[in-house]
Amino acid sequence: MAVVLLKLVFLVMSTLSNLLTRLIFNAAAHVLVQMIQALKVPGEGSQRLLDHFRNMITTVLKYLSDLIIQAISNAFSSLFNVVTEGVLSSSSGLAATVSGLVEKSMTSFNDVVEDVPEVLEAFRQMVAKIVTDFLNNCNDAVAYVTQNVLN
Repeated sequence: MAVVLLKLVFLVMSTLSNLLTRLIFNAAAHVLVQMIQALKVPGEGSQRLLDHFRNMITTVLKYLSDLIIQAISNAFSSLFNVVTEGVLSSSSGLAATVSGLVEKSMTSFNDVVEDVPEVLEAFRQMVAKIVTDFLNNCNDAVAYVTQNVLN
């Protein structure tokens, strides 16, 4: 049951991440295209303005990538803490129980141990989906800008 709930949480997190990055990249791409089309006047002024926009976009992308990396590392840290607490509480509970309870807790501990790889695989898939969606949204935004600026 816990695995299903964790998979649901991972799905929600990856979907929200995808929507957020798509919104940010598409909005930035549309604003940039509109600004470039409005400033199709040759000269140094427009070149400086485009350089400022480029610097702004690279700063935003760096900030977003740092934010995503920090979120991923926090998630890994939290997952590691949950796993270690579960193992420690299970082992201390096993030492204090009677032989009949030991057998029952061993079977439940085996179930938990069997679920850990599934949870880690789901978490890995979530991280991979977030990174893939991030890169796809970034590439879509860059493609939109290049397609509309050149026309």
